[in-house]
Amino acid sequence: MQKLEFTGKPKIKNGLNKFTLIGFVFSALYISSSSAELTSCEGDYALCAASTCQPTGKTIKTNDGQTYPEVVCKCPILNGKAIADTTMGNMQGSCNPTDDEHVWSLFAPKKYYPQDASNFSKLPRNMKTVVQECDSSLNQGYNASNCFSFNCEIGPNNIAICKCPMGQVPASTTFLTEAGQGNSEACFQHPVSLPVASAFNEVKK
Repeated sequence: MQKLEFTGKPKIKNGLNKFTLIGFVFSALYISSSSAELTSCEGDYALCAASTCQPTGKTIKTNDGQTYPEVVCKCPILNGKAIADTTMGNMQGSCNPTDDEHVWSLFAPKKYYPQDASNFSKLPRNMKTVVQECDSSLNQGYNASNCFSFNCEIGPNNIAICKCPMGQVPASTTFLTEAGQGNSEACFQHPVSLPVASAFNEVKK
């Protein structure tokens, strides 16, 4: 079992080890147990867990009918098995891409993969996953992004351009992110993330 590196001091409860928590929470992002329809997809997918994003000034609608501020994120395209919820984000009930020019942003736990912070370098020393906590005192929860199960356009150099929502949780929300490879500045750059409270509430159910 892979072990992810942490920075900061996340308040982990219920005796979960760090890898188990991160593997669970990112795949269960914003999903309640009553509505989750997690499935395993295989093929090309975007992995946005370590990406920061830029607001577009537009809005994006999710499958539950809610509208949020839109961000655009650059994410590496990987190939293999990944976790999705085909009812969430803006997926259409299937792992199949909408066309040859798009992939879905899904999740798979990775210890090494090309990341935004290192300009998607494929050198092993630049691909290490580091999970950090962005504390509620930063008031950045509202600015954090969620790309789980959203559609992405295939761009140059095997990089996907993903349009995702931000603003799904209050500003005073602590969240975890793989963005920044430990650089705390990523907390202020609309990182793809997981609200800590959401993860713990899901574990308790």
